[in-house]
Amino acid sequence: MAEPPTQLEAESPQESVVVPPIRTPEEAADLVPGGGGAILQPSGDEPGNVDPVMFRTGSDKYNFISPTGNISCGIWDADGPEGRVGCQAADGRNPFEGPQCSNAENDKVAVRVTAAGSESMCTTQGIYVDANAPVLEFGQVLSVEGVVCRSGADDIVACTAPMGGFTFSRDINYTY
Repeated sequence: MAEPPTQLEAESPQESVVVPPIRTPEEAADLVPGGGGAILQPSGDEPGNVDPVMFRTGSDKYNFISPTGNISCGIWDADGPEGRVGCQAADGRNPFEGPQCSNAENDKVAVRVTAAGSESMCTTQGIYVDANAPVLEFGQVLSVEGVVCRSGADDIVACTAPMGGFTFSRDINYTY
């Protein structure tokens, strides 16, 4: 004769929902290697140390790639569907909250700043990729059209535009 089920076996299994932690900007900045994200958040009026002309890839845009080639970015002269500035990663980290991308060829992790602010998103196409984009080397700052982007150690790219910004890498996806 079979034994009666224990209380745990008798209860129906329940799905557990994992809720990502809510972090203040200061807490999220602590996730950035090196002790804080403030260093990697360029100010909107920071002067660049590279010639923007070298990064001009079209009549209305600038593009660059990170030193490892993992991150591709674009800056537009005016706000549009792609934003004023945005980046996508070949291999990127999903945000704590928001869309969760698979990093498959047609589902890449991306960040952008539009007139509505900054956001993480998934992209099915190479919005921020340009085959002629030069490398923004570690420590270099590109400042154009009210957008400032800095290339940092550990292949981190940080950009600030008039309506927000982001710090982005293989391991970081922080918008502000």
